[in-house]
Amino acid sequence: MKRLAWFLIGVFVLLAALELFERRHSALFTAATHRGLTKAAMFDRHERVNILFLGSSRTQDGVSPDLVTRALQRIAPDLGEQPGFNAAFTGSSLGMLVSLAPRFDARGDVRVAIVELSHPQVFNEAAPWDPAVAPDTSLEGRLADGVQHIAFVRYRKALIGANLGRLPSLLAATSMGGWETKGSEQLASWMGKREAPATDFDPLRWQPEVITGSTPAAVINPEWNEAADQLASLATRYRGRGIIPVFAVPPMSVSEKEAPEHDGLRALFVEVARRGRCEVWNFVPLQLPDAFFRDASHLNREGRAQFSEALAHQIARVLKPGGSR
Repeated sequence: MKRLAWFLIGVFVLLAALELFERRHSALFTAATHRGLTKAAMFDRHERVNILFLGSSRTQDGVSPDLVTRALQRIAPDLGEQPGFNAAFTGSSLGMLVSLAPRFDARGDVRVAIVELSHPQVFNEAAPWDPAVAPDTSLEGRLADGVQHIAFVRYRKALIGANLGRLPSLLAATSMGGWETKGSEQLASWMGKREAPATDFDPLRWQPEVITGSTPAAVINPEWNEAADQLASLATRYRGRGIIPVFAVPPMSVSEKEAPEHDGLRALFVEVARRGRCEVWNFVPLQLPDAFFRDASHLNREGRAQFSEALAHQIARVLKPGGSR
């Protein structure tokens, strides 16, 4: 009986400590329940972010903010240091992009927002942070609602599966690269290890098609009108807060010839640029070798370094006095 009593006391103390810890860090445990919320919370923990990257896994894997910042310092030293943050995440959708917009434009330090423009980013099925549940007025339902006031029950989703892997990035110094679950990448960032720059970067190879707001109107699928208007509204929102909005279509392997980004979506790119009065940087037409990719649409480490350098050249252009807005 004595051992059982001590065991129960130990369980009670452990649960009480967990309860107090989760109550103190409730915002972070809430953020850990979804990739997008995690990225927004990581952004909040950085004192300064001047270059923001938004999008799906193509941008998450394909852009190194640190390499962009270092390249900018080399290309345009007069701009000073321009820290970046990669807020892209796997499964991002247009709805999520719009929903998270207020989290990134309120501080006043972001100067440029690079938003991915791709088929998955625009047409991924929207997913709410928490699915709506009809109220349950039964005794069991009321009891379940009451239990939600207990922190370790309310935030239980943060302690299971992949969500648990996001907590270290929220409770400790966070990575500028935006890695929220890759333990090795987080550890490397915390230890000050930096990514290797591109090997033999050729600026001519990485010149994107620049679609501007003055491009003549294009005829698009009527079903795309709402998406084009939402993206244009996002650009207008950022511009109204002093942020230069740019949409970037990530590169694809030369062996990927059937992707809709090649031809089918170009009219949408034109309309986003025109309606949003901003630039679209289309990297899809570039003839890039498979050696830069881990699959047809996701860059590998060397491709990430190359693309980051290419983005730095374009960012320097729009940030310099007289650059395109």
